[in-house]
Amino acid sequence: MNQPVNRPRRIEYLDLYRAFAIMAVVAIHATSTAVAHYPKQSIDHDFYYFWNSFLQFAVPAFLFLSSLVLFYNYSAGTKEKGWMFRFYKKRLLYVFVPYLIWSLIYFLVKQLLAGHDPMTHLLVFLTQLLTGTAHTHLYFFLIILQFYAIFPLLLLLTRYRLFKHCLPLFFIAAQAIYYALHLQFHFERMGSLLPSYLIVIGFGAWIGLNFDVSLKKLRAYRYLLILAFLSGSVIFIYGSDYIKTSFAAFPIMTYTLLFLFRNLFTLSACLLLLMTCERVYARKRDRTRMTTRLLNSLGTAAFGVFLMHPLVLMFWRREFTLALAHHYSLGIILSYIAALLLSWAIAIGLRRIRWGWALIGR
Repeated sequence: MNQPVNRPRRIEYLDLYRAFAIMAVVAIHATSTAVAHYPKQSIDHDFYYFWNSFLQFAVPAFLFLSSLVLFYNYSAGTKEKGWMFRFYKKRLLYVFVPYLIWSLIYFLVKQLLAGHDPMTHLLVFLTQLLTGTAHTHLYFFLIILQFYAIFPLLLLLTRYRLFKHCLPLFFIAAQAIYYALHLQFHFERMGSLLPSYLIVIGFGAWIGLNFDVSLKKLRAYRYLLILAFLSGSVIFIYGSDYIKTSFAAFPIMTYTLLFLFRNLFTLSACLLLLMTCERVYARKRDRTRMTTRLLNSLGTAAFGVFLMHPLVLMFWRREFTLALAHHYSLGIILSYIAALLLSWAIAIGLRRIRWGWALIGR
């Protein structure tokens, strides 16, 4: 891997962050069918609805982390000759190639399970590849590839003092403008477009550029962050429907409130998760060392787990849904465990194979 010569020290506890984020992603996908299965206002539905909604910070958390790591690692290397070429080469090999292969895998599996001839649906595959729709989770790669496309430009803009100093404000304004334009023009597949996540990306960039200083500021305002997280999560989970119905005649008010509370929830969750991982890693007690090492292992395999776990869930539901129909909640829990552990084990194995990067990146 080609890295900038002046690359700063590695932040060890970010693997812990990745571990928590990937566990949340797998849990979202494992519980999604349970939310639809149980009747509304039943205890089971409320339980799964809460966890499925509460864990929705997971994808923004990965985008936040990607921004933090890139700005942290590359901020000192923009004067090096050829850094931009190396950046795009690495992302093309270790992100786009796995995305291409797994898009093809999911396309072929779904076509064969449906009894179709994949060769007669190649145009469908190309459309799915361009839109990130070969399977439900692959839209994330469409977002991350958009981010990679503009990252060098954003990094070059940080040479300007005003942009660098007020970076989060520029990103907040950009996402707000995007939401306002969406209200007017009704963009399709809004959640697959990068501007929907500019706030978490902007704060990730700010922390990456000012890592030690920003962490001190976050610690100083930790109680305010906890309050923001609690209020944002409660309103996001239980107040969104109320906002939509109460302000149905005022779309601007609806979008403004949803914009505020969703981003308050996701951003505060990302920041608190970062602070929590830093505190956990700093303690390094004997009783938590083994757990931390295990979670670090999961964190290093998170990219592969993200790519593979829906395939495990797909076959689990196909083979075991009827067998566990009378123990539905047990089936959900077992599907989560199977998806997490199997994809984790396979990812660890692929990391030891020379060509494994083509499936799980680096």
